[in-house]
Amino acid sequence: MKEYKLSKGWTIFMYVAATVMIALFGWLLVIPFQDSGAQAKLGWFLVPLSLVMIAVMVGGMWDAYKRRFIIQADRLTSVGIFSTRELRLEEIKGYRVKDKYIAVEPSVPGKKQLRVSEYLGGYHEIQSWLSERYADLDAVAVQEQEQVMLEDERLGVTKEERAAKLLKARKVCTTLNLVSAAVALWVMFFPAPYSLSVVLAIALPVVGLAVLRLYRGFIWIDDRKSSGYPSLGLTFILPAVALVLRALLDYDIFDHSHLWKPAGIVAAVFLVLLLFKQGAFFFKRASDYWSAVVVGLFLLGYSYGVVVHINCYYDPASPQHFTAEVLAKRKSSSKRSTSYYLHLSAWGPQNTDEESSVGRDLYQRVEEGDTVHIYFRPGKLAIPWFVVSDR
Repeated sequence: MKEYKLSKGWTIFMYVAATVMIALFGWLLVIPFQDSGAQAKLGWFLVPLSLVMIAVMVGGMWDAYKRRFIIQADRLTSVGIFSTRELRLEEIKGYRVKDKYIAVEPSVPGKKQLRVSEYLGGYHEIQSWLSERYADLDAVAVQEQEQVMLEDERLGVTKEERAAKLLKARKVCTTLNLVSAAVALWVMFFPAPYSLSVVLAIALPVVGLAVLRLYRGFIWIDDRKSSGYPSLGLTFILPAVALVLRALLDYDIFDHSHLWKPAGIVAAVFLVLLLFKQGAFFFKRASDYWSAVVVGLFLLGYSYGVVVHINCYYDPASPQHFTAEVLAKRKSSSKRSTSYYLHLSAWGPQNTDEESSVGRDLYQRVEEGDTVHIYFRPGKLAIPWFVVSDR
């Protein structure tokens, strides 16, 4: 028998972190009883929150002490804070390596999987023990799906032809995904020349549709570790993220009511082509439907970016000029970025005070009470937009 507990480093970290959090929430727990002011009024919130968090932290410490994985001659045992699970060796179907744990899958209906946390001391030793005795179920699934493609006569005349086409599909997907990543970074961080970078981001998902058509039956959109199909997921997702970011940073839409219809139409056309015309999804389990929903949301973002770019960048109309007073300034920071806002007085068709996002340079150049210029355009697609400037 061999027993594996949480690694010493992780155990120490859990004890220290939990102790600090217990002290913090213990302090928050008693504050409402020591103050008759605002803190006392928050007692209805602080007391239950503190009790719950203290219970969670105590549970975390107890779990760090108790958790272990045991390999015996005839069985595997996983001991946790709330339960102990066992699988006899002959009841094990195989294992799957996840992000933070290994899932040991049973072959017997009704039995539950065992989980091997990556924070266990000897995690890699356990993984090696499993790999010597049982199948990696993700690798088996990949082989099975590849075999299905190679045996499908609709995908090619001979097995050799189908194997060659699958290999080529993998290379095309890898290349297109890498190009999509490069273009997305280009558009997000240094879009120069602007028109070329954005047009390439718009074009890549269209190219992805053509590739799906060319290699129909060989490519999925969904990228799973257990999939034998090459994936073009990044070709649709990364340009969408870049285009949404550029649209939000570069253009202020005055009225979104005319935007959602064309954006929805573009997204719907793409989704219909992906779901029903290209065979990019296989609806065999619940996660397949969830993947389709996620891709649909990214396609809506892509469509939003496309419509905004066409509407604003290619708008030929001369702008109407208005002025507004800077009533207040505000910036919002996160770990990754900072956004800048000016609260402006009413101007032109904007008949109320309104906050508008601006670039950092403009934000730094103007102060409260200054006058800024508003350049208002109707939009190529009849979606009005404007630009705020100090010139």
